[in-house]
Amino acid sequence: MDVPTLSAEVARRLAVRAALLEGPRPSPDRNGIMEVVRGLGSLQIDPTRAVERTHLLVLWSRLGPYDPRDLDRLRFEDRLLFEYAAFLRPTESYPEQAFAMERFATREGAWERRVRDWMAENDALRQSILKRLRAEGPLPSRVFVAPPGTTDWKSSGWTGGRNVPQMFEFMSRRGEILVAGREGGQRLWDLAERVVGDLEPRKALIPERFAEARVQAALARLGAGDLNEIRDRVPILHTPDIRAAIDRLLADGTLARVKLEAQPEAEAYMLASDLPLIDSVAGPGWEPRTTLLSPFDPLVRDRERTERLFGFHFRLEMYVPKEMRKFGFFVLPILHGDRLIGRVDPKMDRKRRVLHVRAVHAEPDAPVDDPAVGHAVGDAIRELGTFLRAEEVRYESIPEGWRAGLEEGS
Repeated sequence: MDVPTLSAEVARRLAVRAALLEGPRPSPDRNGIMEVVRGLGSLQIDPTRAVERTHLLVLWSRLGPYDPRDLDRLRFEDRLLFEYAAFLRPTESYPEQAFAMERFATREGAWERRVRDWMAENDALRQSILKRLRAEGPLPSRVFVAPPGTTDWKSSGWTGGRNVPQMFEFMSRRGEILVAGREGGQRLWDLAERVVGDLEPRKALIPERFAEARVQAALARLGAGDLNEIRDRVPILHTPDIRAAIDRLLADGTLARVKLEAQPEAEAYMLASDLPLIDSVAGPGWEPRTTLLSPFDPLVRDRERTERLFGFHFRLEMYVPKEMRKFGFFVLPILHGDRLIGRVDPKMDRKRRVLHVRAVHAEPDAPVDDPAVGHAVGDAIRELGTFLRAEEVRYESIPEGWRAGLEEGS
């Protein structure tokens, strides 16, 4: 069978489509939120709120303005989503995730062994947490006190000596407890079985099927990818396990080999069921959008892949001293069809309800002389303002060719 070659344009379009950033938008309600989370597999949680929290921005990029309270209802009322390891995931995926939790508890890595040894030394703290949650229900970690004799968690970072919070994190990683709610900005913890139900389904999986499911899910969300890109999406698996899963899936026809015009030396793969998309995205089946992306968006999270696919060098500058920043603190890439054409440096003033756009940076090859592109970018920024409930959008530095489209209605 001939191995198809993907042009750079087709590879980009497959990636954009797989990231749910092309075609008709899902409905901006609970059904649409679930469609996006299922499609992406998870939503990364990050507390930074210079604009809005990243998981809310990832949803906005795909849904447009929606009510963030619907996300809380899905989590804490409908129980269709659960939080694990700083990601929101569909509860229906819990059996597979529970298998990953079990691997964390038994895996023979240096980090996992250190965690297990420390938890064993401090089992009195672990048991006291389980006993109190079982009796009292959801509680924040701050109400717990480590019993005398607890040994410190050793770390050169900020977690050093923070024994109670660390025990909560490790118990969560092992699937004993999960986040059951929020009280202000604090997580409320409870026994896992009371958050997501029976844990028994984890035993239905075997390592080979788990690896195959993870590889298929990674490729569904990449569009097409090589071994390194798949490995980046399934860090819980060792490389030999990933290779073996790929070989089995190639043999049974689930995966297909493809060549990448931009990486002729790489062996890449797609889901065989997605092969018809190659012709679809190259023709009238391609329905582009223009939107802004969180710096943690799945499409750009892998910085090296972003540069290979889009020719877009992107680094998060929030940890860079202010005087050394090139683009800004929390910059949002601009997606226009299958190209990343620039970046927006915004800051939301919630007290005055003003969205400050300190700069719109266009890429060197961006169509800055095309007013239609300026209008599309302006519409995306205005839509972000609507989502943030801003009453005004204020610009400082913008490309002159896009000025009319950006400032329209501001």
